[in-house]
Amino acid sequence: MISRSGIVLLLCAMPYVAACRDTPKARAAELQELAAARMQELARRIATANADPAKVMPIAMWIMPPQLREISGLALTSRGTVLTHDDNSGRVSEIDPTTGILVKSFSLLGNQKEDFEAITIAGNDIYLMASDGKLFRFREGADGQQVQFIMFDTGLGKKCEFESLVYESDSTRLVMVCKRILDKSAPKDLVIYRMPLPLNRETFTVVQVPVKQVVGSNKWKGFRPSDITIDPFTRNYVIIASHEKGLLVLTPDGDVLRSEPLPGDHRQPEGVAITKDSILMISDEANVKPAAITLYKWRP
Repeated sequence: MISRSGIVLLLCAMPYVAACRDTPKARAAELQELAAARMQELARRIATANADPAKVMPIAMWIMPPQLREISGLALTSRGTVLTHDDNSGRVSEIDPTTGILVKSFSLLGNQKEDFEAITIAGNDIYLMASDGKLFRFREGADGQQVQFIMFDTGLGKKCEFESLVYESDSTRLVMVCKRILDKSAPKDLVIYRMPLPLNRETFTVVQVPVKQVVGSNKWKGFRPSDITIDPFTRNYVIIASHEKGLLVLTPDGDVLRSEPLPGDHRQPEGVAITKDSILMISDEANVKPAAITLYKWRP
């Protein structure tokens, strides 16, 4: 269904339940036809957004199927798709953001259970991060496959609760943003940990940004990051916060460039990514409404 306010992917349009036809070949043809129509409509909406840069509105909203109701972080692949994950299990799903179609899903070996909060891709490796700072490294799997993994404990779980992770390729390091500082006597700053690859507990660096600078003129009482991505054009950090419904842009040195409300209407924004063709993606977990990925025109 294509609505005037955005493109909405119905649950029945997902690949494994998509078609009313009987044969796999017919189902594949129907899915290909659906994808082509959506890509064409998305291109039209992007052109409309480019023609009116002052207007900020969703150009597409993809509704997720029930198994992705706890959709969390987002990570862009080299193919232009995105990987996302569940909060409570090591299941990773690949989604085509130009069509909203679920491509595949695979899991960590043994259906690993953790409080998974973020995902990123570093070369051929994928990293899932738990809220206590544990990192799970693995390679991409085929649909339905379980993949082997290596767990690395950063040792930061006593300092912070984490929800944000991204790979900074030009510095070959993982960037982790603290959502909640566990030391009650510590300043309530925005704290960013950066860990060079290969991982070593002794080599991380820390950037601290005063919370007053982060909040700026907004009416927030704080800023609790739920995900981070890197602007592919400026290399600045782009951080969202679910509780504040806020968006923050920082230089890698910690200088605040923008601090503002998220675009659109988001109930529980948990993931963010920016494509090389200037599309901002924000994922929402199910919260009254179904889980969704919303696309906007990104303006650095």
